[in-house]
Amino acid sequence: MDGACILDKKGNLLHNALPDFFLDDFLDDLARRVKALYEAVDENYMPCDDYLLKFPQKYIRIRRSRHIYLLVAVDPSVNLVSLRMVTNLVLKHITPKVLSVMRSQIAACEQPPNTPTPAAPAPTEEPTVSTPTEPTATRGNKVARPRPTRSFRGTRY
Repeated sequence: MDGACILDKKGNLLHNALPDFFLDDFLDDLARRVKALYEAVDENYMPCDDYLLKFPQKYIRIRRSRHIYLLVAVDPSVNLVSLRMVTNLVLKHITPKVLSVMRSQIAACEQPPNTPTPAAPAPTEEPTVSTPTEPTATRGNKVARPRPTRSFRGTRY
């Protein structure tokens, strides 16, 4: 893998680990182009969350989750199955809580040096063992999924 960057859904650059040949002008326009790609394909074709853009010397893998866009630059000889597995892990571990931390770090870096940075709230520890406060019979709020209909060559059986 040559590099990666993470954008939030609003188009803000959250993390940039791309090589130097990705110019700053490219990064400024990147969010708009990625969002336009997803919108165009979603409106005109079957929606998809990942794309592989093939260029002569590099491949660019773009993946979308609920919260972010992940762009990864790789060599054409990359094992695409392994790349998908690694990007799945990244997308799984970037939660809204992690996003808020990343945004606050970016905001702290962009503040002028003379202004004091706001104190971060102390993290609250969650109990490791939870004790049920209600009986289990009343806590079952899961909604049953409808059973898929089975068909054989277009007919039910």
